Amino acid sequence: MGSKDLRAWIETLEAEGELKRIKAEVDWEGGELSAIAWAAIAQQGPALLFENIRDYKKGRCTKLFANGLASFGRTAMMMGLPKDTPREKLTEVMAKRYKEPVKPVHVKTGPVKENIIKGRDIDLFSFPVPKWNHLDGGRYINTYCAVVTRDPDKGQLNAGIYRGMISGKNKIGVYLVPVKDWGLHYSKYQAMGKPMPVAVVYGWDPALLVAAGTAFSSECEYDMAGSLRQEPVELVSCETSDLEVPASAEIVVEGFISPDPATYEMEGPFGEWTGFYGEAKKRPVMEVSCITHRNDPIFRGGPIGRRPGTAIEAKFCMEPSWSALYWNILDSQGVPGVLDIMKGHMYLAIKIHKTYQGQARQVAAALWGSKATSELPRILIVVEEDVDIYKPDALLYACAVYADFKEDLVVFPAELGAGLAPILSLEERDELKWGAGLENKLLIDATTNWRTHPICPEWGNRRYPPSCAEPPPGITELVQRRWKEYGF
Repeated sequence: MGSKDLRAWIETLEAEGELKRIKAEVDWEGGELSAIAWAAIAQQGPALLFENIRDYKKGRCTKLFANGLASFGRTAMMMGLPKDTPREKLTEVMAKRYKEPVKPVHVKTGPVKENIIKGRDIDLFSFPVPKWNHLDGGRYINTYCAVVTRDPDKGQLNAGIYRGMISGKNKIGVYLVPVKDWGLHYSKYQAMGKPMPVAVVYGWDPALLVAAGTAFSSECEYDMAGSLRQEPVELVSCETSDLEVPASAEIVVEGFISPDPATYEMEGPFGEWTGFYGEAKKRPVMEVSCITHRNDPIFRGGPIGRRPGTAIEAKFCMEPSWSALYWNILDSQGVPGVLDIMKGHMYLAIKIHKTYQGQARQVAAALWGSKATSELPRILIVVEEDVDIYKPDALLYACAVYADFKEDLVVFPAELGAGLAPILSLEERDELKWGAGLENKLLIDATTNWRTHPICPEWGNRRYPPSCAEPPPGITELVQRRWKEYGF
């Protein structure tokens, strides 16, 4: 069973030696806090609880928690699994749990209601939100959080991870992409000429972050968070809208986004997961109507922009989750032979047992035709059993050996993808104009081509020659047994 809230999660991490309390004074503004978080991830270090932040020694909020899921071990712990659980097992467990949603339950009140702030008392700057990257347009309060909206037609709640920058004491400029769930909700409110209610959850059970960061087809993220933690999410009603949020969340910011583009304000730039800054432009603004929080609340955040040679926190929790999602999509479409899936930073690798020509293309078609298309990495690589998809050099070798670059590279003109891809022009990245980035996708079919490589009896009924690295039967065991005799 997973943690019940952020405080229980912090206690679990500390008991397991997975938490570091930073008691030295840290500057939120000059990049120091962010650099510490980055260095800890690069060193595969623990989660961090900053307890001595400049300008925030006292006041409404004095603590910031980061890197809570910045290892596969902590992602396993989140689900109640041993922290040495292999990465591929994480994907397997997530895929199974996502097929068994756990509905949330509504409660009258909870710790998040210990403090209720409205009107002139609202001040987003009372929370220790750092400047995560030195060229950011401002202080990004929305990084590792859950942004909650409701479909005005269906009534279903949605929680997603979307960036947001403090643009005033009671304003958050947001990167609202129309193709995302909350973008679809927003378009409906615009059609009605009504403002869209929004609630942002900072700090709760980490299962909600993982669910909110995964684009499920129709399931509510609260249901999926419940499935990950194997326990229902307890929800309370917001103060100024019909939205619902976790009862024991640390902080919840409520507000509304106007349907009128004349109210948009500059948002950005921001150091994004691509490793580049997303450009600034006029975007929708969330006007804050209420803030509720626990006594002595802990703000949850973290750096997003990838740096060369380092990972980001999302890698360790979102990559298994997205891999599980893709696996379930393929399973729902009846695509056979899927053995393993690994989502990398800019590519998706899928291992199959090939039983017919064109199977890799069916894999690609099933994914490209799904709701997850906009979130799919630009490159999809399909390989067979002999390739270790967790090793980039093995994937590159498979592409070089098995893929005919004239026939086995298939470009899908999706014109639907992340508007943050730096390869796209400024025009193609305009998410408000196109609804998403005008991004196309690539399949690399690195499986054996049955047309050009028939079964050869002289090769032991294989389609490719035997590997020259394969020793005669029994030799490997012989060498291992005599290894010390050779002088090693």
